[in-house]
Amino acid sequence: MERPEDEPPEVTELFEIINGHRPDSYPQDTRFRASELIEKIVSKQYPLHREDLPGKWALSYLQPGPDGGGIDRRIPFPDLWFNKNFQIFTRDSVTNIGELLGPALEVRVGGVLEEIDETSLSTPKRFRANINSGKICLGQAPEAGCIPLPISGEGLFDGVYLGQRLRIGQNLNGGGARVVQVKIA
Repeated sequence: MERPEDEPPEVTELFEIINGHRPDSYPQDTRFRASELIEKIVSKQYPLHREDLPGKWALSYLQPGPDGGGIDRRIPFPDLWFNKNFQIFTRDSVTNIGELLGPALEVRVGGVLEEIDETSLSTPKRFRANINSGKICLGQAPEAGCIPLPISGEGLFDGVYLGQRLRIGQNLNGGGARVVQVKIA
């Protein structure tokens, strides 16, 4: 994806560091630089452009929360080198996808996405995901054979940066970790 003209330089640098990488693939010096850039981006409280959210986002970097906590996962996705994690957003829904055996087997969990305060365009921007469906599927195709999973719940996160090709969210249900995602579709 091409660099947008209005993308802040620190966002461009972070994108170049994490694009195409997995959350566990960074040497320590790269993690330090990525964390510095995340803090700089978050501190600037860039306006949130809600129209940039819809699409498929790949998890590329995970910054532990203040106490070293991760993200809240009610269904654990094995952190194997060949598994990937995605989120697909529409204007009013979210689907979390976690591979279990690479693309051959995945868990899909989704529900309604709502803004806590629709009038605010500043960051951090609080969202609620009301999870109401889940399934385990053979393959990635929409028509793949799936078995329903009994899952429901509420997830809270803050959108702390949202651009055309990079987003940073902060998990509020778990340990306060920040997820950095790259838009892939």
